[in-house]
Amino acid sequence: MSFLIAGICLILAELMFGSFYLLFCGLGFLATGILSFFIDFSWYFGLILSAIFSIILIFALKKPFKKSQKNEIKDDFLNERGFGVIKNDMVYFKGTFWHFDEGLKSKLKDGDRVEILSTKDNFAVIKF
Repeated sequence: MSFLIAGICLILAELMFGSFYLLFCGLGFLATGILSFFIDFSWYFGLILSAIFSIILIFALKKPFKKSQKNEIKDDFLNERGFGVIKNDMVYFKGTFWHFDEGLKSKLKDGDRVEILSTKDNFAVIKF
């Protein structure tokens, strides 16, 4: 019973601290606690068994857990591509106004849709 309580405490500690490894240790203790209902063993053998379960779970489940938690946020405007609209002699792209080549301003009018090839230093390279 004490292994079940230790496992639950470690899983709750994982929720508070977010260390990621406490979850696997808690699951190892839970597995040992469930196993202790069927097999009678000493407390030190239970600790060794919990450690073995925890190590096996870390190696087996760490990679899938890390992949599922990966959220990449890309907020870099540089060298991004997309489509923008000409407004007030500038390109409106991703909520920002960008300057573009002066020679193209006479060929484009407000409302024209253009392709953004890249952006750098408040300047957009466009293709229309």
